[in-house]
Amino acid sequence: MTKWNTFFGPVILGQFCLESLDEWLKTNRSNYSKIIILTDSNVHEMCLPIFFAEVKNIGQIEILEIEPGEKSKSFELISQLHLALLDNEADRKSLLLSLGGGVVSDIGGFLSSTFMRGINHLIVPTSLLSMVDASIGGKNGVNVGGFKNLSGTFSSSQGVFIYPKFLNSLNETELISGFSEIIKHAMLSSQSLWIDCINCSATSDFMNLISRAVEVKIDIVEKDNLEIGNYRFSLNIGHTIAHAIEYFEDLNISHGDAVAAGLWIESQIAFDEGLIDSKSLRALQDLLDRWWSRLDLSNMDLFKGMLADKKKSSFSKDFYFSLWSGVGRGAVLTPVSREKIYKAKMRYDQD
Repeated sequence: MTKWNTFFGPVILGQFCLESLDEWLKTNRSNYSKIIILTDSNVHEMCLPIFFAEVKNIGQIEILEIEPGEKSKSFELISQLHLALLDNEADRKSLLLSLGGGVVSDIGGFLSSTFMRGINHLIVPTSLLSMVDASIGGKNGVNVGGFKNLSGTFSSSQGVFIYPKFLNSLNETELISGFSEIIKHAMLSSQSLWIDCINCSATSDFMNLISRAVEVKIDIVEKDNLEIGNYRFSLNIGHTIAHAIEYFEDLNISHGDAVAAGLWIESQIAFDEGLIDSKSLRALQDLLDRWWSRLDLSNMDLFKGMLADKKKSSFSKDFYFSLWSGVGRGAVLTPVSREKIYKAKMRYDQD
């Protein structure tokens, strides 16, 4: 079992982490008037029985269940959940436990940090994407008008407990979706992790990368925890385009699949800007093409989805991208014209 102590709370990873959570509850359960579990309908069926089999000291709980998917990240649902907490007699001494993927951890973090001006929060991620990225770093977001994470908070938790066996409940498509965030972390990290990503030949290989991917995310956010410096924005590589794709939520494109497309297109922009060489460009794009089919973006107005990007400045007509500088070299915040974005998107559509 591996443990990191971070500014946003401890992160515990391993096959015995739920035992660690059980011990924590044994010590701290009496401090809470009530524990409410936030989950979605898929996780409720597949993972909650496993959770209860391992965690014996949780005592009486209430369960709030939401629908899976990005559409749940809305203020309408947040308002309903606030009232549901009240209906279940939650108060400022209550604990919210988020059991689920990235959507659940985002909603749980936002809900716990705003209900009665803040209650304690625990996170138990159940998807690969959430384990290596969404549950780590204290950022929470809610979509507004289709714009990804337009409203959000920074918050800490009492702990993030990563139990890899939950991944047995996922299908290959869901695992591949989460792999895009591991690739992103490898791009920002070391040759070792990068090469191991390239050498993955089956989704079972992803399991050996989780701990190192988590460590990369923690290392970056610890150096710039509130994203006010020049470091944490590197985690946004691929995400300017990805969030623009997700704006068109009726297409039901998962976050991980949108990130894969975003990494492809934005790496082309990085090459065109002279930030990476042709060898790095080809290695990344070949890796992405091996695991993902190209999305049909030919008729998609990405600029519409990029209007609410948090890096955009009203002082410039250009869009700002966090562009990859090569393996282990981080990223550069770069203004990019519409023409260059369109050119890179055309390469993705036509190559």
